[in-house]
Amino acid sequence: MAGITFLLEKHLSRPPLSRSVLREGIEAFEAVGPWFLTLLCLAVMGISVQLMTNEAPVLFYLMLTYASAISLVVSSPFHTMLNRYIADEVYRVNYQPIINGLITLTICVVAIVFLISFSLVFFFSLIPLNQKIGFVSLSTLLSMFWCISSFLSSIQKERILLVLFSAGMAGMLFLYYFTKSSDAMALLLIFSFGISVPVAGGYAYSIKLYLRSKIRVEWNFLKRPGAVKIGLSIFFFYFGFWMDKFMFWFSSRTGVAYDPLFHYCPQYDFPFFVALSIMMIGSVLVYRGVKRKITAPYTAFISKLANNFPFREIALEKYRLVDGIGQVSSSILLFYGGLSVFVLFLVYIQVIPIPWSNPFIFHYLLVGTIFFSLYFFYFLLIQYLDEYDTLLRLNILFFLLNFFGSLITIKFGARYYGCGFLFASAICAIVSFFMVNSKVGGLEYHVFLKALRQSYGEE
Repeated sequence: MAGITFLLEKHLSRPPLSRSVLREGIEAFEAVGPWFLTLLCLAVMGISVQLMTNEAPVLFYLMLTYASAISLVVSSPFHTMLNRYIADEVYRVNYQPIINGLITLTICVVAIVFLISFSLVFFFSLIPLNQKIGFVSLSTLLSMFWCISSFLSSIQKERILLVLFSAGMAGMLFLYYFTKSSDAMALLLIFSFGISVPVAGGYAYSIKLYLRSKIRVEWNFLKRPGAVKIGLSIFFFYFGFWMDKFMFWFSSRTGVAYDPLFHYCPQYDFPFFVALSIMMIGSVLVYRGVKRKITAPYTAFISKLANNFPFREIALEKYRLVDGIGQVSSSILLFYGGLSVFVLFLVYIQVIPIPWSNPFIFHYLLVGTIFFSLYFFYFLLIQYLDEYDTLLRLNILFFLLNFFGSLITIKFGARYYGCGFLFASAICAIVSFFMVNSKVGGLEYHVFLKALRQSYGEE
């Protein structure tokens, strides 16, 4: 008893500031921890190889980038459909279909990604056979990682994922320094080992958590009404995000060919990679804002509306929701936008030197990430409201704008590289703002209309 009293007094005596800083740090790392750790490990490996061989591991980075793009674009529609299905099953306290859906999702995604990566690398690439097999294996492994990471996030187990991913990255660094490898195939195997830890641990944890009986292959999450629209909307979002990179890679004016399949564009890839790394700050603001400012007011609004609470109570929750949207939007614009402008100012006065020759491209791309963060926030809001018709049109617009914008900027010359992504993100951020404003403004009407449609569908 005395021990419990001592621990309680110790907990209560902790300064509120340190507790809040610790909480903020943990939540921020939950949001971008895997991305930050991946960047750190890849930077350490790349710099070490550069120092040992005087050559950057270009092929390793190319295979990793292509495997990430293929696996993410292909798997994202399927695991998004599963996540929406999971929300319904958790609400019904029906757990066995959840794990059945996860296993079915994995089989489906692994098969598709395997076929696509196998076809691409064996028909179009000239790299050795062992590297082709390594590329196909990494692509399928990453597809499993996207599935399990999305699944754990949907059931609010981000901390489990972060712990597993941290263990995998630590093991990857230990294995790298133990072997001192610089060959592309060896680096690919080491990275695959690091990814396999969160994949294996995540699936083991999920099966232990939700398994109630024998696992069966069930396709119910694909048969759910509106599932195709959900999948297509997410597909166009991620495909649109990668589109400008594809355009610069395979353009005869900008791309560099390692072989017929693997192309890259150093003057675009490097500044975009740096801008995307800085955007981690914007991603923290988005995820923390949705978690703190959006989820609770929206859930309370729906609950009070469904249970016929007084109008004053419903209006209060809606005001909290609208106010939360405004606060998150302002924090992205003011905090992340101000930080990005400050970074650009330091680059302009040459306090921060840039290692690429084009002085304009980083400015366009970093400003583009400000609008992309806003667009991503509104994208999550529209998805949260289950407005997938609206979301599909928005993401198709982003895909088309990024495609044609990048095509036009390539034709206009190096002075305009990056403007395609900037304009696509800015236009979609503005359009999505008006979409969110319209949907939230008439939220009561949309909730009642959705309930009415569901009741007719059940009849």
